[in-house]
Amino acid sequence: MKKITIVTPVFNGEKYIEATIKSVINQSYKNLEYIVVDGGSTDNTKNIIEKYKGKIDNIIFQKDNSMYEAIETGFSKSTGEYLHWLNSDDYLLDNNSVSRLMEVLNKKNYQWVICKISIAKLDGKPKVFFPLIYPRFIIKKGLANNCFWGFIQQENTVFSRKIYQKVEGVNSRFKMAGDYDLWKRFAKYISLKTINISYACHRKSKNQLTDLNKYYKEINRKRCKFNLFYPVRFIYSLILYPFI
Repeated sequence: MKKITIVTPVFNGEKYIEATIKSVINQSYKNLEYIVVDGGSTDNTKNIIEKYKGKIDNIIFQKDNSMYEAIETGFSKSTGEYLHWLNSDDYLLDNNSVSRLMEVLNKKNYQWVICKISIAKLDGKPKVFFPLIYPRFIIKKGLANNCFWGFIQQENTVFSRKIYQKVEGVNSRFKMAGDYDLWKRFAKYISLKTINISYACHRKSKNQLTDLNKYYKEINRKRCKFNLFYPVRFIYSLILYPFI
């Protein structure tokens, strides 16, 4: 059974961090390492984290300049063969999420995978969609953004320590687009493998950290008002879906 490390970066996340933590520590898969990195929260987040200190493998309290600095710290302390970060307002869908994922990764030598897309409103039930497919050249050319093929959903993306170390890890200078940058560097060497399982859910809110204007400035691209390529991505993925 291969080991997976999940890192949760958090800053002032008292409203949802407990649900996130519980979704990880209640997993049925046993070879799982969980690391939580708090960037200096001033609300009740620290107390919530410490409530579960007996079930979290490593808790780090530090001042940091970005979410990606916290993620970089967490991964530097990790020991898993596979790595994943789960943001503090997102969650694993059920107690068998990691078992479903690792059933695949224990058999296949995949280095970088994405599972089914799952989205929920902050207090709503998740909607799980069929898995989307991202051609390697799309990611490599920086076209996996909302003005072309669409973002790669980070909550459902898992990768090996091997590929993470090969590209020298996440770039902590980013404030918004560190995942986009990491995926581009992965795509220089390998393809993103789509697997047909349900894993994690992204909570969607107007009040979340990501500012798309700043995001597009970081990736040096212009933000568009309309995206005509979404139907192409949908049809392409639907055609290839039976072959996943």
